[in-house]
Formats: sequence, C-alpha cells, structure tokens
Amino acid sequence: MNILSGVACTLGCACWCMWLLGRVVTDRFAYLQYLHWIPSSLALVITIVCAFAMTRSKRHIVRNTLWVLALLQLGTIVTQDVALWRAMSQAEISRRPCLRIAHFNANWPGKQSAQIADALGAGLNSAFAGEAPDVLVISEFGGLLGADVVANFAAANAASTSIGRFGIISVVPLLETLLLFDDGKSSAALVRFAEWNGNPPWSTVLVDLPSNPETPRFDGLMRVRSRIDATLHAPPEVILGDFNIVRGGHSLKAFAPTMHHAFDEAGVGLGATYSREWPLWHIDHILLSPQMRAMRYETIDLGVGRHRMQAASIQFRN
Repeated sequence: MNILSGVACTLGCACWCMWLLGRVVTDRFAYLQYLHWIPSSLALVITIVCAFAMTRSKRHIVRNTLWVLALLQLGTIVTQDVALWRAMSQAEISRRPCLRIAHFNANWPGKQSAQIADALGAGLNSAFAGEAPDVLVISEFGGLLGADVVANFAAANAASTSIGRFGIISVVPLLETLLLFDDGKSSAALVRFAEWNGNPPWSTVLVDLPSNPETPRFDGLMRVRSRIDATLHAPPEVILGDFNIVRGGHSLKAFAPTMHHAFDEAGVGLGATYSREWPLWHIDHILLSPQMRAMRYETIDLGVGRHRMQAASIQFRN
C-alpha cells in the first residue's frame, strides 16, 4: 500500500505540474508545446484517480493537496473549456441583423461526400434554428461542392466556389477570392464579401495549417502571418479555419493580437472540435476583429468526419 501511495502521489503531482506548465507556457517554445496539448479533462481524471489511490494512505496532506489540485482543474474546465450563459438565444438572434457563419474540416471526404452532405444539412439546421448559414466554409472539401450533394445542405439561393483547398457556399455576394499561398502544408485564402442584408462589406481570411505534432506552432504561425501581411493592405474582420493549434495558445494571440475568439465571447457548451468522438482539443477557430461581436458560437457533432463543425452568429458593433 505504501508503494501504491507513493506511485499515486508521484504520478498525480507530476501530471498536475506538467498540465499547469502547459497552461502557463502554452506553445511559446517548440520543446514544451506538447504540454499545452494535455487536456484538462484528462489531467483531472488522473489527479482524481491518484487521490483515490491514496485513500488509505497516512499522507493526509498530500492526499488532500491532490483533491485541492483536482478542484482547481475542475474550475479551469468550467471557466475555460465549457461555456455557460454567454450566448444569446436563437430567438433573440433571429430578431437582430447578423451573419451566420459555419466552418467544417471535411478531410477530403471522397466516397463519404453524400453522407457528410446529409449530416451537414442536419447540423446546420440545428445550429441556426432551421435557417441555412449565410456563409459556409469547408476545408479540404473534396466532393462536397458537387451539384448532386451541395443541395443537401446549402440554401437554394447560395452560390458555391472553391479557392485551393477551401470550398465556400455563400448567400452573401462575393467581391473577391484570392489564394494567398499554399505550400502543400499550410494554406491561406482571402474572401471579400459585398454589402448585404444591412451588413457592410467585410472580409475573411481562411486558414488551414498542418497537423504534424513536430511542427513548431509559434514559428509556423508567425510565418503564415508574415505571408498574409505581405499581401493584405487591411486586416480582415474574420479569420477562421483549422489552425491545429489549441485555443489559448500564445501563438494564436501573437498571430491575431487585436482579435478575440468567438467561443470566449459567446460560446455554448463544450469548446472543442477534435476529435469528433472524443472532443479534447479546440483546434478549429473563428477569430473576430474588434468591430465584430459574437452572439452565439457552438461546436456540433455531425456524426461523421474527424472534426466537429463550428457555427457562429456574429454582428457588426454599432
């Protein structure tokens, strides 16, 4: 029992320290970025198991300390990983002018296109209370823009187009689409939208970054930022896509220092998009400029694919 208690004590404290270091340092340094990927929920489970393993231990102080640490982890989950009372109701949103935006990484669906199209239709209907999105972006869209499947999830008056690995289905008229770069690993594209339905013209940058865990997140995202800045003359109102970077990371803040995450402002439920079956990491993001406000943001399990879809209702600030 003493050996078990010792192992539980060591494992519990070590796990908590690594989790805390990851939360503080995030992805500033490539050799420590892995610690930021430790999910709070997993760290909490390990801490609780270790605390229970010390139930009969005479090390009361250590055992009680583990329970205190577990409470701190639980508090982090409640305040940062789960959103409560932030978002407007769908009924309230329907009475206000807004833009309904959704993004989904389909991972080149191939033969699954028809199945994913049906799932997208049901998911979008749920996300926007029966309304079709004004703008839907599909990363790695595969066959999802085919006429035989796009009608399953797009509004009748929506137009579809593609830019590199991004598919766009939009009711809002497009002014310009531009592939900023695609080096086979990272990709970014610009889309400019016209004035529509009481909303002024606006633009978005679409991002798709590599999933290789050995890729330094901070350095990679800064290179993407420099390439975007070399092309754009004005910052976009929205940046969205699959960043493969966990929300809260230093690289995201350095990449878009004046922008805020739609989940942080108006999230609903669990803030995680990967994997779909076991949502532990929030790696797909919708970032908004100061002149934009999120009214509602949620991630939705479509029942197919590897990622969860993200859906947001946003509006311009007065």
